[in-house]
Amino acid sequence: MDASPALIAIATAAYVSTNVDGYALLLGFFSNERYRAMEIVAGQFISVVTQVALSIAVMRSGWVTQSPLVGLAGVVPLFAGLKRIAQLRRRDEPQNESGTDRWTSARGTGGRVATVAVVATSGAIDNVMVYSSVMVGRATSDVLLIAGTFGLLTSLLCLCAFWTAGSRSSIPALQFAARRIAPYTTAAIGVSLFIRFDTFPWLYSLA
Repeated sequence: MDASPALIAIATAAYVSTNVDGYALLLGFFSNERYRAMEIVAGQFISVVTQVALSIAVMRSGWVTQSPLVGLAGVVPLFAGLKRIAQLRRRDEPQNESGTDRWTSARGTGGRVATVAVVATSGAIDNVMVYSSVMVGRATSDVLLIAGTFGLLTSLLCLCAFWTAGSRSSIPALQFAARRIAPYTTAAIGVSLFIRFDTFPWLYSLA
């Protein structure tokens, strides 16, 4: 397991780069008094488990392989990021963008947990593509290590958002910053997929 530190670093980079906007979303939920902390944490973990399961399914399906074609999957996060960057100038209502205002009517613990899970998963297609590309070609033990790393990082993400939400005065500023950074990280994910699978040279060779 000499490669474990490097693999953990890769998994951490993938998780952090795809969860900047997730952090802003968690701040919105933790600042909403209708939601208990454990409901939010449970919903976030369900979302991450779902994303990892989908990533493993994509990876096991054989669709993801070490070839330039895989890099074309980067078109999804790249397009999404560029589209959101273009919309930044029209965004000036942080709380509405957190995605939590419209879900305040959820009733019961189960309903609130499900709401957090659905909202957190709804925009995670780029997460799935990135995670599956990180897992491709890895042994089962490596995939389990990656999944475990994601679990630990999810705990830290929730803890950090919960702690930050205790200082309500900082929430709007942090949501604003995360909202501004997230589109760029999403676009960068797309570019990184093109680079990792040598898709740019391959496209150039076709020209």
